[in-house]
Amino acid sequence: MMRFLESARQKRWPRRSIHEIILPPSFCQLVFGRTMGAERSGFTSQSFRQGYSTMTITSGRFSLGFAAIIGVVLSSWCLAQNDKAEPAKPKAAVPPPKITISKETTRFTEPLRPDGFVDYFEAVNRHFSKDVTAENNVCVLLYQAMGPRPEGTRMPDRFFKGLGIEPLPDEGKYFQTLGKWIEGRPDVKVDANAVYDMQSKSGERPWKSDEFPLIAAWLKDNEAALQTVAAATERPRYYSPLVTSDAKPDGSLIEVLLPGIQKSRELARAFTSRAMWELAEGSQVDAWRDLMTMHRLGRLIGQGPTLIEYLVGVAIESIAINAELRFLSETKPSAKMLALYRKQLDRLPSRALVADKIDVGERSCFLDCAHRMARGQMGLKEIAGVGGDNSLIEKLAEGAMFQTVDWDELLKSANKWYDRIADVSRKPDYLERSAAIKKFDQDLKEVVAKSRGPGALLALFGGKPAITQTMSDVLISLLLPAVTNVLSAEGRVTVRMQSLDLVFALAAWRSEHDSYPESLDSLAPKYLAKVPNDLFNGQPLKYERAADGYRFYSVGQNEKDEEGRSFDDNPRGDDLVVRMPVPVAKEAK
Repeated sequence: MMRFLESARQKRWPRRSIHEIILPPSFCQLVFGRTMGAERSGFTSQSFRQGYSTMTITSGRFSLGFAAIIGVVLSSWCLAQNDKAEPAKPKAAVPPPKITISKETTRFTEPLRPDGFVDYFEAVNRHFSKDVTAENNVCVLLYQAMGPRPEGTRMPDRFFKGLGIEPLPDEGKYFQTLGKWIEGRPDVKVDANAVYDMQSKSGERPWKSDEFPLIAAWLKDNEAALQTVAAATERPRYYSPLVTSDAKPDGSLIEVLLPGIQKSRELARAFTSRAMWELAEGSQVDAWRDLMTMHRLGRLIGQGPTLIEYLVGVAIESIAINAELRFLSETKPSAKMLALYRKQLDRLPSRALVADKIDVGERSCFLDCAHRMARGQMGLKEIAGVGGDNSLIEKLAEGAMFQTVDWDELLKSANKWYDRIADVSRKPDYLERSAAIKKFDQDLKEVVAKSRGPGALLALFGGKPAITQTMSDVLISLLLPAVTNVLSAEGRVTVRMQSLDLVFALAAWRSEHDSYPESLDSLAPKYLAKVPNDLFNGQPLKYERAADGYRFYSVGQNEKDEEGRSFDDNPRGDDLVVRMPVPVAKEAK
């Protein structure tokens, strides 16, 4: 899924990211890293999956290890056949295996393709476009702001048809990223890295035009596009049709084009910079309006069917929360304004649930891949990312053992895994959910280990049930592991939003008492209905007053109290910390 980064020649990611807010550092480096490049063809779900490692091994390393095992089997088998080889005969066409259309196997029972298999593209698009129109869809206006080439390659006409609009013209007053804007100004002689450092700093604290004149000019030139985006976020639904490129119109769900979501993150960064500019030179009301636009954008993008849309959505929301904390720190609003801002936050669209992505989008990706493998349209090579047309794992997929798989049983087995993780992710109590996720993780690790161990070799001689189970384990180990780390992102953004609620309550207390309380418990019930415990361990949040403010923190995903050390500290920690006043990073001063 991850071809959404522009080439390193054109840009690099800013210094400060959101590692401590949403995602573990290793995953955030992949999703929002500074140095990764990308093809201009855009960002696809397949590139995300191939870049994402499993819990114990990368997909590629697993596939190569599995291929080595298969190599021993195939080599021995071929040698045994040499003595009784007959003159080669033309290969007879092998009909695709029969797959039962049912909820237990295919989950969707319609629509069907001309060949009788489920059309998962159409099924997923129908599911997520229910009650969506061109008039209530955020994505329609987003593309009118971004244009038909969010990452360079034009989106297919099929995409715009799915939106219910005419294809957009190539030329228009579309949003330009800072890198593209600089490219179009040959009179600007400035180091690219310096420009992106300016952009990063401009989103972290208030600034004036004479400090960052290029950023100010860039924002002014994008004013019309940003206005269109603001109008888009007032709409209630987000639906971006899943399509593949014109070069591969019958591609799989893991090859869908998703360039618009990366451009959405660039839009969010522009709103952050403009809000900080408005804080210094303009209106606090305008600054807060831009922050609300960005926050709504994150919540809406998360409605998409894919996990990567969810991740980008919570990343944008986290950027918004950080900027909102900065806003409260800089403005110290009155009780009346605090109440107004609080009401606007309460009216934000609900955050999407990871469970919905797993239950429909991610499950359909698996089932679509399995169907294509059964039809001979896809091999393990395409899923695992193993190079070379003659790889042993691909030869296995073309061989007799591949035809021996009971695809009905494989699909039933896969659906049980997806049912389980979807149920786990819907548990309302976080600690209960976390314990169930850990058990799920452990069971999945055992499947991965089994699928690459000596038992996999023996299973190939065990007949249809054993071969089916081995193939099921292989596919589960390749396609399912990304899910559990995304669930941890859900927990982290939940804590950050709870922290923002606490900051509002503390600000309201201060406006009345001209100081901060000795304990968070003092806030309830007047300023906050109930003071939340730390989501990650069920204990009270760590809170302490300071000379000019306060600090509180959650112990974070690792459930260890690291005395308020976050990802930015040295040594690094996992605690999720809020300080008031919000400090300015040394590099951003």
